Parts: sequence; C-alpha cells; structure tokens
Amino acid sequence: MAETMKAIAVLRAGEISVVTDVPKPKPKPYEALVKIHTCGFCNGTDMQIINGTITEAEGLKPYPTVLGHEACGEAIELGAKVRHIAIGDRFVRPDTPYWYGKYSCTHGNMAEYAVAIDRKAMEEDGLPFDSFPSEENCGRIPGDISFEDGAVVLSLLECLSAVRNFHLQAGMDVLVYGAGPMGLGIVACLNAIGVRKIVLIDAVESRLNYACKHFSVNQTINIANDSVANCIEKNSFDAVLDVVGSSRILLEGTLFLKKGGILCGMGVLHKDDALINVRQLQNNTVLHMLNMPYKRMAHIDDLVEMIRHKKINLKDFYTHVLPAEEIKACLRLVKRKEALKVVLTF
Repeated sequence: MAETMKAIAVLRAGEISVVTDVPKPKPKPYEALVKIHTCGFCNGTDMQIINGTITEAEGLKPYPTVLGHEACGEAIELGAKVRHIAIGDRFVRPDTPYWYGKYSCTHGNMAEYAVAIDRKAMEEDGLPFDSFPSEENCGRIPGDISFEDGAVVLSLLECLSAVRNFHLQAGMDVLVYGAGPMGLGIVACLNAIGVRKIVLIDAVESRLNYACKHFSVNQTINIANDSVANCIEKNSFDAVLDVVGSSRILLEGTLFLKKGGILCGMGVLHKDDALINVRQLQNNTVLHMLNMPYKRMAHIDDLVEMIRHKKINLKDFYTHVLPAEEIKACLRLVKRKEALKVVLTF
C-alpha cells in the first residue's frame, strides 16, 4: 500500500489545494486504520480555517494544515492490541495526529485515511489516563448508515449536544438565527424534543424555503427584506440561538427573550468580533456560550434513535456530493450559498 495519501490542505490563509504527499498513518497497537470515504465541508469552521479568521486558541494549527473534521469511514486494519473494534466498523470524526509530516491537522479528516483508537482496551490494560485521546473525537455509528449520510452525523451530534447543553425543553418557544446546515440541524433537534414554536431567521430566501419544505417551522423571517423587530414581538421567546456567530445578533436577540430566557451563542465568532458589551443584554436573562462542541459523542445513541424513528432524515442536511478533487467547486457553491452542505468523497 502507498506510504502517502491524498488530502485537502490549506497551504496558507486563502490558498487551498489537493495534495498527495501527506504521510499515511500507520496504526499503533491500540489503533485501527480507518479508510475515509466521505467528509462533510463545514461552512463555518472549515471556511474560517481557509480564511484564517479563527485563532490558535480556537484550534487553528500552523499552515500548511490538513482540513476537515466531519469524516465518515470504516476500519480496514487492526493494531495488535485492538479488541473492541472490528473490520468494517464505521466511525465519524476518526482520530488524527497533530502533524502529518510537514502538514498540521486542523482537524485532518479531509484525507484518505485516519485511525480509530481503542480507548476501552487502553483502559483495560491500565494505561495512564493522560495518555488517552479526547473522547470528543471518533464515534462509532451503525453500519446501515451510508458513508454519504455519515458525513453529516457529526454536525447533527453538535446540534443535539447544543440543544441538551442549553437545557432547551419541550414546550418552549425558540428563535433561531441562521438557516445553514447547523441552523437546520438545530431546528430538527428542537422538533425532535417537542418545542412548541420555532421562528427561523436568515437573509437567503432559498434557505428559508428549503427549511419550510423539509422541516417544521412556525415562521420564517428574511432579514434581507424586513427587520426582525417588525415581524415578532419583544420578550416573547424562551430561548434565542445565534447559529451564525455574531455579537450583533447576540445583542439583537436579547431583546426577544422572556424574563429568565436563555441567549445561546453557538456560531463561531470571528477573531475580530470577540467582544460584547454585557450591559446591553436584557436584565434577568442568561447568556450561554457554546462556540465549541461539548460532549457531542455522548449523544450518538440518542441521535441514532431519532434517525430510527424518522424524526431526523440525514439526507435533508446535504445537497451536493463531490469528489475531493473538486474542492474549489465546493468553495464556490458554499460562498454563493448555492449549496446547503457539500459532502466530499475520497
């Protein structure tokens, strides 16, 4: 087998390329080699990595860096001490190192291979806890979820974990800013838990129309045509979610909260938009920031159950499938908002 692999790398801010000289991972004793079949393009984080608009503290590694964190693949080779992974097991967000030779990994999933680490075997063998990889990475999914569908599972895990971490509950009225893939994932999860009312805001009419066709929303607002204040009453929502990533949205959203309501920041803020004047937030409300996922893999069983009961249809969350070699076409589709989400194949 080849010693190198194909990957999508950001060579420097603003420059992306398919490269073929990335060292292929060699599984260690507690690792399984994973053949990556697909990887979703994250319209938020991946685009910010390409543009250089996130910081090292937020996870950006030095350029050149291998992109991607939404891969889906299968185990094809087992290390000598792997006991709880079988050939053919499917994984999302497989594990990657900090470096692949001269390429760092931010987060390294847009490549032909990665690994899945047998954490349970490491624990059974008494390895020190500080040697364990993060449980935020690498989750096993059922084998009947296709690789294309699997490329959106991580996004939905992040949405479901956000809904749980924000303590959103059945019967609530919720205002959501952003009808991109994550915004629609939030809408799907809110419907699955039984909220009473969802109002969805975006500036792209086609996305709002898509939401109305594929998801249950009570009202949409196109802010390209009207202001939010003209369309809904103030102090009328139990929770307001910013899935875009904007301090302006957070400050506007606070106006629509009921007393005791939750202002939820989920979208990744740009590094030059990192300050908010909390004195402008409505009194007796809660600001809950979740710019990075928290314990997303803990919700795999919950998400699979929603899929099994047809509360969530994975195919609703992507509109295009392209080979990795067409990454620049993918960028054009995303920038022009002609694609909800693109799945890349390897």
